[in-house]
Amino acid sequence: MGKFKANLIYIIKRNIKLKDTLKLMLMIVQFPIVIGVYLILKVKRDVPKEIWLIGEMGIDAKDNGLAFFKYLNAEHPEINSVYYIAGDSAAADKVRKIGKTVQTGSFAHKLTFMSARYVLSTHDGYPIPFKGVNWREYKKVCGWLTPNKKYVFLSHGVNKDDCGASFYYGRTKFDYFVTTIKPEYEEMTRPKYGYPSGNIVRTGLSRYDSLQKNVDIVPKERRILYMPTWRYYLADVSDDEFVQSTYFKGINDFLHNPRLNKLLEDEGVTFYFFPPHHEIQKRIPLFKLDNTNIKTLDTEKVNFAEALLKSSMMITDFSSVIFDFAYLRRRTAYYQFDLKEYRSGQYKEGYFSYERDGFGPIYSDPEKLIEEIQRAINSDFDVEGKYLTRINRTFPNHDSKNCERLYKVLI
Repeated sequence: MGKFKANLIYIIKRNIKLKDTLKLMLMIVQFPIVIGVYLILKVKRDVPKEIWLIGEMGIDAKDNGLAFFKYLNAEHPEINSVYYIAGDSAAADKVRKIGKTVQTGSFAHKLTFMSARYVLSTHDGYPIPFKGVNWREYKKVCGWLTPNKKYVFLSHGVNKDDCGASFYYGRTKFDYFVTTIKPEYEEMTRPKYGYPSGNIVRTGLSRYDSLQKNVDIVPKERRILYMPTWRYYLADVSDDEFVQSTYFKGINDFLHNPRLNKLLEDEGVTFYFFPPHHEIQKRIPLFKLDNTNIKTLDTEKVNFAEALLKSSMMITDFSSVIFDFAYLRRRTAYYQFDLKEYRSGQYKEGYFSYERDGFGPIYSDPEKLIEEIQRAINSDFDVEGKYLTRINRTFPNHDSKNCERLYKVLI
């Protein structure tokens, strides 16, 4: 029954039309709540107007939402910015030291959202304080109540895969969509995505500012980050089913490889298993790494930028976080042991070709990947010439003005 339920949930999640219809119905059901909040705002005189509501997944503060919130509080305190975050999260106290916050999903969140001029987030649904809906559903059903409110999709990485089925304008209704590299901007402005002129902006990811400012300050160490992305089709399976998946076995066999662990010990290199997605973070104990030379990092507790800045090499499969590392001109490699399954179950290849555009070599065999790690160590983690050329082509300009560019667009 557990597997049947997981498969049913997965089918619903992947059936975009069905999922969007259900969300639209949810918004209609909650319309009286929206009207109630709207009327309260009309009589309450003490609720600030022109708020910039900012956040990420509602429980965290480590991505472009936090970066842009920091920027506004430091450089433009005249902007009434508020960060939505759960009060009992590990990151909440950190954010409160920066500026004003509101409890995710609370009545105050609803008031703040309804009175906001801009809603800025790395994810679509989390800033909307009405259950189970995204910006599209709010705008369709309730947008006439707040016609001047704009949604800014901050992105949580460079969009490199074929996103046509989920990121077209008719589905998102994003007023601003932040892009970083030229090919990404060109892809998202294609007619098939349907965005009005000016909705796609190329300002760069806000979190890149911190990388640029600190690259010469934070000392680089002999450490490797392994950051595989998540597989959405495994989100609702049980732990027993998860450990039987190709995904788990590919990662687990690599991390427990005796040759890898001996190499790390002999060379004095620190190796961190640091999957960025919260779903796999919850499953880390299943890998049973206590008797290995592999360390783990908790995304909710570690400073993400600092983790990257201190590292000399990154390994991923398909995660766009590797663009952050390439931005630093650091050594990378791809471990794509389940390519066919990933392409059929998650994302199809887009404009970015790993063979043509990737920032490092690609491996499906863990033994070959371990050989690459040895070569990287032997060369003191220098980036090979052809990959450095690709990186320079992707990021021709480096500055710390990504937040500033976005601010100027919005102001």
